[in-house]
Amino acid sequence: ELGGNPSKISLVKRSVSSVCADVSEYHPNIKNWHIDSYGKSEEFRPPKVHLHCSPGQTISSIKFASFGTPLGTCGSYVQGACHSPTSYAILEKKCVGKPRCIVTVSNSNFGKDPCPRVMKRLSVEAVCAPATTN
Repeated sequence: ELGGNPSKISLVKRSVSSVCADVSEYHPNIKNWHIDSYGKSEEFRPPKVHLHCSPGQTISSIKFASFGTPLGTCGSYVQGACHSPTSYAILEKKCVGKPRCIVTVSNSNFGKDPCPRVMKRLSVEAVCAPATTN
């Protein structure tokens, strides 16, 4: 740009403090599209939630986790009428202390089906913090 006073420019460093994911049971993925498109007799592959913190950070806690019919958006998720009580425990076990994690979105991963014949989603908000060295 032309003009102005460059000494008045300021930069602000931001770091990611939480990461979110919201994935339904039948979320499309390329492997399942390939099966549908070419008629291959392969097994349906359930979708997965991928959580990933910034470099040098690990997942320190799970702020929200619900497999069922959660409502809201990142930063303001709430449980819906359908919720698997194992949601937090599963996410904590698979993710806390790691820089990234992958969790399959399926009934078998969360125990019994919390609401049969209802499309479920997994909504997660994880907190990232600087990695601690032991």
